[in-house]
Amino acid sequence: MLKKSVLLDNEINLSETLTAVMKNIVQFSPSLNHIDINRVLVCIGSNKRGRRGGLYGKLVPLKFENGLEVLKYKGSIYGIPEISYNSRTVLYVVYFYMPRFFDLSWDEKLRVIYHELYHISPHFNGDIRRMGKVKTAHGHSKLRYDSLYRNELMRFLNNIQAGPHLNFLEMDSKTLFSRYQKVAGIRMKNPKPVVVEN
Repeated sequence: MLKKSVLLDNEINLSETLTAVMKNIVQFSPSLNHIDINRVLVCIGSNKRGRRGGLYGKLVPLKFENGLEVLKYKGSIYGIPEISYNSRTVLYVVYFYMPRFFDLSWDEKLRVIYHELYHISPHFNGDIRRMGKVKTAHGHSKLRYDSLYRNELMRFLNNIQAGPHLNFLEMDSKTLFSRYQKVAGIRMKNPKPVVVEN
């Protein structure tokens, strides 16, 4: 159930509302039970309508392989700046892009959310779920990657009830801006590694 503060009559916070949807998904899905949604920050990005190759969503891990905080590369040591939200250190940032993600059907929105959440390492250590030595994110086949969570996604789609989650997911970008006087969300540049020692 969404908090009253998330969905008000005249305003909506997209980051908070999507976080509530994701919390529901994580509680429902055994393969995602390891995720502490309080340490996943949902941000809203911009993506022009009709742009080829544009993204719907993206997961950004805030640690390196195996959850390491630093990486040595070409003689320099890199780290990713720490991000805190609600007094917790964030391990992952998930971006959902306006308007492309929000113009998807409700079930396609959920497919994208599952896809991004499944990238999170089973160890929940700030690293991604590594699917292969070369193509680490999806392995040799994106179709195979998507098949790994398909059954849980289908069960979730079949069990989602009418209510605030579904009402929100059914709205496209135009409806959101006409329904609410204020459409807010967290916006932040993509965190990138920085040199911490030469």
